[in-house]
Amino acid sequence: MSEKVGELRPSQFITTFGPGSIIDLPDYSVIMAGIDKWDNVDVSRASTIVEPRLKQKLRINQIKSIPISNSKEIGTIPAYRFPEYHVCPNCRKLGKYSGKEFIEEKGILYCKNPANEKGPCPKVKTHPVRFIATCKKGHINDFPWGGYAHQKGKYDPKTCKLYLIDEGQTGSLRDLIVYCKTCDKKRSMSDAFSNKQILGKCSGRRPWLRDYEEDCSLNKELLLRGASNIYFSSIESSIVIPTSKNEGIEGIVREHVNIDDEELTGNRTVFDIVMKRNPDINRIGLDKAWDLIQKIKSGENDEYLDLRTPEYEALLKGHHDYEGIEFQVEAEDVPHRYRDYIANLVMVKRLKEVMVLKGFTRIHPLPDLTTRLTTEIGINEEGNENNEQVQLAPLSSSNLDWLPGVETYGEGIFITLKKEKLTEWENEHKDYGIGMERAHRNIYKERNIPEDEIPPFPGLRYVLLHTLSHALIRELTMHSGYSSSALKERIYSNTENDMAGILIYTATIDSEGSLGGLVELGRKDKFEAILSRALAAALYCSSDPQCAEKDVDTLSDVNGAACHSCMLLAETSCEKSNRYLDRSILVKTVANYGREFFEI
Repeated sequence: MSEKVGELRPSQFITTFGPGSIIDLPDYSVIMAGIDKWDNVDVSRASTIVEPRLKQKLRINQIKSIPISNSKEIGTIPAYRFPEYHVCPNCRKLGKYSGKEFIEEKGILYCKNPANEKGPCPKVKTHPVRFIATCKKGHINDFPWGGYAHQKGKYDPKTCKLYLIDEGQTGSLRDLIVYCKTCDKKRSMSDAFSNKQILGKCSGRRPWLRDYEEDCSLNKELLLRGASNIYFSSIESSIVIPTSKNEGIEGIVREHVNIDDEELTGNRTVFDIVMKRNPDINRIGLDKAWDLIQKIKSGENDEYLDLRTPEYEALLKGHHDYEGIEFQVEAEDVPHRYRDYIANLVMVKRLKEVMVLKGFTRIHPLPDLTTRLTTEIGINEEGNENNEQVQLAPLSSSNLDWLPGVETYGEGIFITLKKEKLTEWENEHKDYGIGMERAHRNIYKERNIPEDEIPPFPGLRYVLLHTLSHALIRELTMHSGYSSSALKERIYSNTENDMAGILIYTATIDSEGSLGGLVELGRKDKFEAILSRALAAALYCSSDPQCAEKDVDTLSDVNGAACHSCMLLAETSCEKSNRYLDRSILVKTVANYGREFFEI
């Protein structure tokens, strides 16, 4: 067991502070260890989360919850000190634990620099340096202080005495000087920000896994230790729904058979010998299990990759209250005023969401929908490194058959749009959809994403649903008793199978997820008032006319008439990081482009 140094909520581990993330503690900072390091703690504390659909999509055999300890002294998730370099606030000495100048007591580094011009430091508590070096593969390392100060000169870590001097004249990076007292070499930190080539090639270090990845050809990039782009988690989530018979069979097969084991699944004789002793597989039948495995291997059974269509269908099945499953829905009459626009109104009285952490990126988030490029969880997709594309960093040194996840519980409101009205509106405004698609592609081209790897534009239908969702969430927070960050959205948009729905829900691990304040607003009369006020609020923005005047020819990003004043939400609430929004297609704005869906 390890000594506890801090506390995290399980949901924080999945969303913000997972493996590879840096956490600032009062006296130092740490980097969270990979999930393969959980073997050093009591893994039995990590219970199994049951969600077969999510396991099938991620091609894993198990989802483990985050180990929890009630002890005030013992921790469950390992972490390592990072960055290793500290700086003394008194003498500005740079260094690691050495036993002479920096000493460690109860995990805290103190400076006792005897070479200080004003006399030895009186045991001053040091703090971690602000700067670190990373690359787009997720590698991260201490900033190369010695080599940076000496440039092309020789640096000897045993004899050179490094200092980080703050001249404090302007408060800019130019005032921060890396100085070697031994060699009388100095260099401003501003140089490292102005030219990426200065820091050289990445070392491939992965301190959260305690190893190095060989042959990383990307350049190091300088980041602040607390920068927001130092860690972007990649999460897959699903709403737990009652499964059909076929989904249950596939779940059982995947639970008991390693599909990637070619010796087992590529030889029928071996399969029969091994599996005939398995009672669960025998209940299905060896022939049926074998045929299903071959379909999965050939890609013929890829329907399981679609999580949202089964959810959409389950939400529309009417009144259901399944014992043992956190899923209960009740259909409500659509307000008469909006029957030309809204097809279904459903109160979701109980739901459970499962979120699984797949990996993470640094510098940039993973391009939307391009997780399809990463076919094996924990292994970077092979590609052309010269493009310097961001890549998904692994959670473990080797492939594991499980990933960490968290279960959250809540309630919600589900609505669908009238298909006839929606199809007619889409056909009338195809040109604007083409313009938004062009802006969408330009965003990825600016990030050097190859043309054939740019994810498809989600469609004008998605933009409409997404904008309506944001408008409703902003209004619901005023009446439900939940904060804006407590509400989340799940958009169901697909023209091929006519999906056009919005699920607005709460999902937390504590009691706030099911207080009843949100689902009650799904009653016919209450929802009519909520929707009416939401659409009225979208008519105007305090930043108009600048906000409303964005048109297809002037789109510089994937948002039209949308800004912090009118449409944007907390990042935790939005599934698209506040992109693909435009209230001009929702209601008539002051620009009056005539493309609104709701004619109010």
